[in-house]
Amino acid sequence: MDLEEELIRKKIVYQGHYLRTEEHIVRLPDGTEALREIVSPPDAVGVLPIDQDQRVNLVRQYRPAIRQVTLEIPAGLLEPDEDRLETARRETIEEIGMVPNKLDFLFTYYHSVGFSTGKIAIYLGRDLAPSTEAHADAEEFLELVTLPLEEVFQMGLSGKIVDSKTLLALLWYRQVFEEPRL
Repeated sequence: MDLEEELIRKKIVYQGHYLRTEEHIVRLPDGTEALREIVSPPDAVGVLPIDQDQRVNLVRQYRPAIRQVTLEIPAGLLEPDEDRLETARRETIEEIGMVPNKLDFLFTYYHSVGFSTGKIAIYLGRDLAPSTEAHADAEEFLELVTLPLEEVFQMGLSGKIVDSKTLLALLWYRQVFEEPRL
């Protein structure tokens, strides 16, 4: 069965500083038409920064969309024409005050495939060194939290960490870089 939908027409409904929203009229596989609302944010990167003592550097910040303070890996949007590695390095410096001298690409994922084109590339940041360039963006209020890796895993399992990029980075790290557990 062919599951693809044919785009008949689209209209930009909103164009903001960060997001664009479009209405798509599509033809479904059975020939009927349907409305799809698509949100297009810029692509982003996230970094799982783990130091030599197996501690994770996270940021606490308020997220207005869910009206709560979250614990997350450093992350940010790609600037126009900026390389993902450069974004990863810049965001780690800005948000936790550390330079990741080694950045390993882990994976890329789409954060909400039902309605969004946005994707996030995740890196592992190692060989961390203090930076003198640390400064959050003017509208960002962050608090650095450094915790043992195992404690962060447990926070993810208990629901204390709710951010998808952080949860996926932790899962990936555990599956790929730690010995399998029986």
